[in-house]
Amino acid sequence: MSEKPIWDEWAQRVYLTWLVRDIRYAQVALLEIRARAGQTPPDPLIWIPLETFLMFTAKVSKMLKPIGVDKDRPKKSGPAQDAYDRRKLRGEQLRAILEVDDASPVLDRKVRDASEHFDERLDAWTGEQPRVTAEEMETGGLPTFPAPPMRTVDHGSWVVEVAGETLNLEVIEVELRRMLTRVMELEPLATVKDSRLATLLAGLPPFPAELRLHAPTRRPDEDVRSGIDRQAAAERQRELDETIARAIDALATAEGTDEQGPDAPKAG
Repeated sequence: MSEKPIWDEWAQRVYLTWLVRDIRYAQVALLEIRARAGQTPPDPLIWIPLETFLMFTAKVSKMLKPIGVDKDRPKKSGPAQDAYDRRKLRGEQLRAILEVDDASPVLDRKVRDASEHFDERLDAWTGEQPRVTAEEMETGGLPTFPAPPMRTVDHGSWVVEVAGETLNLEVIEVELRRMLTRVMELEPLATVKDSRLATLLAGLPPFPAELRLHAPTRRPDEDVRSGIDRQAAAERQRELDETIARAIDALATAEGTDEQGPDAPKAG
């Protein structure tokens, strides 16, 4: 394996097809969120597709901006540095070709982190709350308790809140749709409806550039055509030679006629 990370047409195809797969899964989850939220009253099971949506948008986010690339590069060469360089290159290339800037809502992971680590938010809340004593209850001097971390969905504004962090679902939906359109412009495999087939095809080993159909022959001084090709070419050449010969004969005949001319005197 090369010490320098590689980014070529094949690598781009692999990453883009997997990225499309996760985007589409996130969109499916979003459709279910809207269906459950549209019920009266809203279905409390809305958090099942919502967690799925957060999970797949997180996958998209990490594909575009890998975790840890903002930290210092490993000081020593080796597998850790190689992995860091590959992650960094992949994120930079994908963000560039998909035109994703740092302000993209897809890169905002605060709500996903708060949901995934909700237990830690509860730890902090329960650990910091004062315990009420009997004396305080008798004197009415109860301490103030801040609201516990919550997980809510505002069905009017489509804003999700988890432990104080918020995410606008409509904004991120628009960004996912824009990215999907851009990917499909760059990679034809992304248009395949069955994402499993697309990712399978994308994962096939790349053909060397010199073996592609449009590539020039590696043996320009040799006839590298197959026997059938050579036979067909010889037949076409024979037909062309015969056509040229007939044309020459016809031209010579016409020139002989022109030299005498239709009004030339006939020989005695």
